Amino acid sequence: MGLTKRLELLGKTDWILVLTVLVLLIFGLAISAGISTSSLQEAMASAVLRRQALWVGIGVAIMAVSALINYRWLRSLALPLYLATVGLLAAVLRFGVVVGGARRWIEIGSQTVQPSEFAKILVIVTLAHQLSRKSIEEEDEPRTWFDLAWAMVHVAIPAVLVLAQPDLGTALVFVAILFGELYISGFSPWRLLAALGVGAAGTASALVANLRYGIDVPFLRPHMINRLVSFVDPSADPTGAGYQLQQSIIAIGSGRVTGNGLFRGIAAPLSFLPEQHTDFVFSSLAERTGFLGTSMLLVLFLVMLLRMLSAASSAEDEFGAAIVVGVVSMLFFHVLVNVGMAVGLMPVTGLPLPFISYGRSALVADMVAVGLVINVGIRSGTSKPGSTKRSYISR
Repeated sequence: MGLTKRLELLGKTDWILVLTVLVLLIFGLAISAGISTSSLQEAMASAVLRRQALWVGIGVAIMAVSALINYRWLRSLALPLYLATVGLLAAVLRFGVVVGGARRWIEIGSQTVQPSEFAKILVIVTLAHQLSRKSIEEEDEPRTWFDLAWAMVHVAIPAVLVLAQPDLGTALVFVAILFGELYISGFSPWRLLAALGVGAAGTASALVANLRYGIDVPFLRPHMINRLVSFVDPSADPTGAGYQLQQSIIAIGSGRVTGNGLFRGIAAPLSFLPEQHTDFVFSSLAERTGFLGTSMLLVLFLVMLLRMLSAASSAEDEFGAAIVVGVVSMLFFHVLVNVGMAVGLMPVTGLPLPFISYGRSALVADMVAVGLVINVGIRSGTSKPGSTKRSYISR
């Protein structure tokens, strides 16, 4: 790629999106520093912050790389990428490291990697390819039930492998990606609602069969059921399944309007709030920065998602639009569930808050996703002369 072309692409970069993501990363580092300083010994806190800062730097570099490589090249790699995704997730079940009763990680040297985080990105790309192999303009017939079933099978295979780890939260992210990309690809909303209704009915039936009749349901583990029960009634088991939720709500309430100060949390230093760096990082943020800090964070997420939707609306082809909407669906679902479970509006599922929660795999995967969105955005308007430009997101 020549210098002139690189400068042209640089000029088309959505710098508002880039700046928003960078501010979110700074937010994440700040809250990580606050939690570590108040809850860990000084040496350990410093090590945690250094590791997170290192992976933020690596993530930014990876975002730049994924933004510069032409996303259209990924079409020719769709099948190998999908097979690699399925193979990697299957390998986790056989060779993965067990932590906390779940087998979700693979050791690579001295580091552990969570393949399911990267599987989400690969499924976004491969599903976008499957749904866009035939352009809407060339289709004589609308999307059929067979097309819907084939797309669901495409996502179901990796989702079931993730559910077997077990990781219910990440498995549900695949569902969010599926419905987001199906909608942008022209499927009838009524068909999507019907499919969603069938899935919800099946899940409810499985819960009733287990709770009322004691029937074992594949992939439905006892801790998953306990979390759903505690979501309905957190006070039923305040020292068990409902403990996390109750402590989360206490931490959020203690922050009030302006918070207790970044390094002056109440619940965190005394270890009342579990998973302060990861699952319940929003609760820790609320405890320290209050309503003002959490509102600022949510506004940043809103700006980020709106800029991504803008990239989808200007995408040059359906493949690019589907990729962006897949990323938006993934990130929106993460934010919705993480914040929702912290305030008691969602069951506890263990999903990290993008760019904020501590962790390597999730952070790097999210940065790859942002890079792909930028990639699609900077290549809008590059079709051949005489071609018709259309907005896929407004159809």
